Amino acid sequence: MIFKNSHKNKKTRNSTTRSKTKHTPASANASKRKQQAMHTLGKNSQNNPVVKWGLITLAIVFVLALLQSCQGLFSLSFDNKLIIKNEVPYEWENLIYDATGRAHYVVDGEELTRTGVDVSSHQGFIDWEAVAADNIQFAILRIGYRGSTEGGIRADELFETNLKGAQSAGLDVGVYFFSQAINVEEACEEAAFVLQQLKEAGVTKLALPVAFDLEPSPDYSGRADNLSPAETNAIARAFCTTIQEAGYRVIVYGNKVDLNRFDLVSLDEPIWLAQYVDQPDVNFNFLIWQYTSTGQVDGITGSVDLNLDFSAVSTSKGSK
Repeated sequence: MIFKNSHKNKKTRNSTTRSKTKHTPASANASKRKQQAMHTLGKNSQNNPVVKWGLITLAIVFVLALLQSCQGLFSLSFDNKLIIKNEVPYEWENLIYDATGRAHYVVDGEELTRTGVDVSSHQGFIDWEAVAADNIQFAILRIGYRGSTEGGIRADELFETNLKGAQSAGLDVGVYFFSQAINVEEACEEAAFVLQQLKEAGVTKLALPVAFDLEPSPDYSGRADNLSPAETNAIARAFCTTIQEAGYRVIVYGNKVDLNRFDLVSLDEPIWLAQYVDQPDVNFNFLIWQYTSTGQVDGITGSVDLNLDFSAVSTSKGSK
C-alpha cells in the first residue's frame, strides 16, 4: 500500500527563505579565510614531529592491541578451546630445583611432591636398590604396547623383572600401556591384556594408577594418528573403564600435542602431563608431571624420565 504525502509539494517560509539566501562578499571572504586556516593547520600538523610521532604511537598501540586479541585465538586452537576443566591448584613460586636439577614442590619448608621414574625395557637392567637409595619414591613401569603399524600387542620384556625389583626396593609402583588403538574394541582388548599381565605377575593392587598412553608416531604415519577428538576420548574411556571395573585407578598420559588430540573438557580421567620446561604452562589440572627425559638416577644406565607426583598437593588444597 502506498501512502501519498499531502505536504509533498508545500514549502515552508523558512525553507523558501533559506533557498533564496545569497552570500555577501564579506561572508564569502570569511569562508575562504576559514578554509585557508584549516588547510594551513593540516599542513603544519603533518610537518610537526610531535604530532607525527603521536600518530605513530597510536598506530603501534592499536597494532599491539590487535595482536593481543589474536593471541587468544591462536591459543584457542592449541590449548583445547581454553576451557579449564579443573583449575590448576599449584602455585609455581613453591617449585624449586636442587643442585642436581631435580624439582621439588615445597610449602612452608615441607616438600609435598614425590619424585619417581618411568621406565621400560629400553633402560635395560636396573638396580632398584640403588634407585631407591637415590631418593626415588615411585616407579611407573611399561607393561606392554601395541605396534603403530601392524597393531600387534606385546608385553614389555622386562616388566615382571622391574616389577619385582621396584617392589622389593620399597617403591610404589604403577604401570602404563602404550596404546595404538583405533576404536573402542581395540581399547578394550588392550585393557584386557593389561589386566591379564597383572594377574600373571601376581598383582592384585597397585599403589599408583594404570596409565593410558596414546601418542602419534614420530613421522605421523601410524595407525592411530588421524583420530578425531571424539574417537580419542571414546578409546581412552573404554580402556580406563575396563581397568577401573577391575579395581585399579587410571590416568591419561601425554604432552601438550598428545593431549590436544582429546576433548579435555569432557575427559573425566586425571592427567599425567609430559612437559619439559621449568614450570608447566598448561590451563588444565594434572596429578603427575614428567618434567625431564634426561634425568640421572643411580642404578639406571643413561638418561631416564623424572616425574613429580602432586597428589598430596591436590589433597592438601582440597582440605583447606
